[in-house]
Parts: sequence; C-alpha cells; structure tokens
Amino acid sequence: MSLLSPPLELPAHLVPIWPWIWLQHQLLLAWIRLTYGRGYRYCWGATHSGRVHLICIDLESRDRMHVGPVAAHASPQLAAALRGADPIPAFVQFISHEMHTRAASARLPRCPALHAGALPLPDS
Repeated sequence: MSLLSPPLELPAHLVPIWPWIWLQHQLLLAWIRLTYGRGYRYCWGATHSGRVHLICIDLESRDRMHVGPVAAHASPQLAAALRGADPIPAFVQFISHEMHTRAASARLPRCPALHAGALPLPDS
C-alpha cells in the first residue's frame, strides 16, 4: 500500500480519492506512533465517503525490541509547567530587549516605567 498503488480490496468508488485516504492513514499512523510508540498493531478502515477511522489497537502487541525511549517532556516550557514553576513569558523578554535597543538607538535617557520588569504580568 502506497500513495500510487491503492489496496486491491479498495472499492471502486474510493479509488479516485485514494490519495486523500492515504494521507489520512499516514496522519493516523503518526498519531499512533506519537501517542503509543512504535510497534503496535492496529486496524483501520475507511467509510464509504473516504473518512479514515481507527477501528482497534492491540496494546498487548508492542514489540519491545524496536521501541526507542520516549522523551520525558517535549519542551522546557512544558516541563516547567508540569513542575509548577512560574516561568517568565517569552514576550516579556522580547519587550525588555526591544526597549533596550530603542533607547540605545535614539540616545534617549531610559525611563524606568518603560522597563518590562515594571509591567505587571497578565493574570491567566
């Protein structure tokens, strides 16, 4: 099964939209690998209108030999949020850097009220 060769058991009315079905299958496969890891057997199907659905996944079938380690956290921001830390948002650092460069380029005295540290952080 590839993009240019649909399966033989595919109904004739779905052959014209096979590239769309194949793309949905690839996205489903990527989601399974991202969620559960490599090595799981699964069953998928397509409706008469060409929508792809996951029918079942066998969570007992994981092949332990071919599965690599999964990263603990996808990003440092996610790790900080799960730790309960209160990180400084990136936009505050950008505003602070922007104010420094503008004040230096205009050769104006810096006003302490314009400094990003004096701005209150938004409640969210």
